Amino acid sequence: MTAPTAPTAEFDVQEFVTSARYGDLDGVKEVVDAYMSSTHATSNSATLRTLYTCALPNGTTALHQASANGHVEILNHLLPHLTVGDVNAVNEDGSSALHWAALNGKIDCVTLLIECGADATLQNDQGRSAVTVAEQQGHMDVVNLLLKSFEPEESGDEDETAAVRSSVAAVASEVEAEIAEAEKGQK
Repeated sequence: MTAPTAPTAEFDVQEFVTSARYGDLDGVKEVVDAYMSSTHATSNSATLRTLYTCALPNGTTALHQASANGHVEILNHLLPHLTVGDVNAVNEDGSSALHWAALNGKIDCVTLLIECGADATLQNDQGRSAVTVAEQQGHMDVVNLLLKSFEPEESGDEDETAAVRSSVAAVASEVEAEIAEAEKGQK
């Protein structure tokens, strides 16, 4: 799912995304308030969701920027108004906010995104999941957290549990092979 562009010319998407990038919660709120005042829009969840999912022309959203830079307070402000689809929105490279948080080792952001439905199996245009991106950057704490997010809750369905465990084992083996290959290349 790609992110929508600005709902109107009055909403300053660039300023909104930039404020999120730098962790400026007051700036994020000011951009939204300015839009609400100029359009006399009602500050309801649907309006906020529309604004919070606006993207720059390259598909980057405030959620991407806040996640990449570890701004948990911005995520806490945005996430209650977003759907799982919004959380998994991708930019022009097919990367989600979870990819960006994993890339930069922002474990607190990864945790919040996973709790809000971020898909750790989603692959970007280079065929990389958030697990792979984190592993390539050496963020093993993030890799472990993401792998744990694949673990099934005990549902009582042994076949389903076995299938999920098998899938997790396959991903873990793939990551271990990539680590071994990277270490071999460094010697």
